[in-house]
Parts: sequence; C-alpha cells; structure tokens
Amino acid sequence: MRSPVRSLAVPTAAVAAAVLLAGCASTPAEELEDWWSSGGSTSMKALSDTSGRVSEVSGRPADIWGPACQELLTAVAKAKKLDTIPSENARGFWTEALTAFEDGGKECVAGTGTKDEARAGAGIREVQTGLSRLAAAMSLIRKDLEAK
Repeated sequence: MRSPVRSLAVPTAAVAAAVLLAGCASTPAEELEDWWSSGGSTSMKALSDTSGRVSEVSGRPADIWGPACQELLTAVAKAKKLDTIPSENARGFWTEALTAFEDGGKECVAGTGTKDEARAGAGIREVQTGLSRLAAAMSLIRKDLEAK
C-alpha cells in the first residue's frame, strides 16, 4: 500500500518544482535589462562610436579609412559574442546593423588595402546604412527598457 503513495509523491514534487522554477522566470524586460548591463550597452556605444568614425573619415583622404574600418570590425566581433538580444522588437535591426557593419567594414578594409577607392567607398556606404539600423535598434531597446 505504501508504493502508490510514493508514486504520487514523486510526480507531485516534480510539479511543485516546475511551478517554482516557472515562477522564477525573468520577464522579457528583465532579460533585456540583463543583456544591456552585461555588455549590450557597451557594445552599442562602441558600434555607434566606431561606425560614426568611419562615416566621419569618409570625407578625408582614403588612407585613413582602413584603420577606422578595422576598428569597427573589432567592435562587431565583440558584439557578436553577446547573447542574442532579448528584445524581439530590436533584434532584426540589431542583426541588420551588425551585418552592414561587418560587410561594409570588410569591403572598406579590402578596398583601402588594394587602393581601390570605389570598393572602399562602397563599404563605407554600407556602414552608413548600418548606422540607421543601429539607431533604430537603440530606439526600440530604450522603449522596451522604459516599458519595464
């Protein structure tokens, strides 16, 4: 007679544990806040600063474009190491920004390396497209964090 009671106790304990774990789950806003404070904010600032620098140097002699673009590629590599951004609203813009920065940065570096100013310029224009995507992502992240 004792075994039926034990068999009920195990499933009951499992259900209770599941309920406790579910009760401890983070909200999307809390997850975004954790992402933001665990490197998201730093990466956004680095991407904004370095992509802005690429855009700024585009009006100067081409020999300084490459180092600025390489700096951006370094910031992109660091940002890609972060966990997936938990904001569904901002995720697409964030991904588009990283892609534009990486593709544009690579073209810029390759173009300046071979003295192909047209290729480097095309890369810079791609980086500038990424700037607008990053701005949209930042705006949506701020909105999501404020909604908390």
